Amino acid sequence: MTHDVVVLIEREMSEGDAARVAALHARHDDAVNYHLLVSSHPTEGLAGPMALLGSSFADVAGLSASPPTNRTTTLTGPATGSTSAPAATALADPRDDLASVIEHSSRRLRGRNPGTVNVSITHGEILLALRTLVNSTKSQEVVVVAWPETAARFVCSDWPTRARKELKVPRVRVVEHDT
Repeated sequence: MTHDVVVLIEREMSEGDAARVAALHARHDDAVNYHLLVSSHPTEGLAGPMALLGSSFADVAGLSASPPTNRTTTLTGPATGSTSAPAATALADPRDDLASVIEHSSRRLRGRNPGTVNVSITHGEILLALRTLVNSTKSQEVVVVAWPETAARFVCSDWPTRARKELKVPRVRVVEHDT
């Protein structure tokens, strides 16, 4: 049996981000499969995690706009090469270098997890893509990796509780991005 987790990111995951996400599931008896969700347009429309704050749950429920277009790639097996980046290296932004965000984030998460890491890219509304991915993978959990100010606003607005109910997952967690 596996435990499926959707991980929503707005920028490339750092080593610290991958370590914190994997630590959430370190004591899990089942294999953990991560489904990394990245927006190809993080600042347009209903895009990255910051945009989730101003969005209604009608968007999550699929009551607005058209469904997202997703492309999925499955990356499995042990990580190759070094998984650490020099401290001075800036993390990639999907607007500028989507390929690096996908490659580095999935490699870092794979290096911390013996299960699979699947990557989905949405070219549409992130909320609809999140709901679609949770449903299609039958994920039991959503982890949002957000900038510190975004994470604080998520917690203050009780967004995780509302998202958990709307997405019908037992757990939604917000992890502060390693800056």
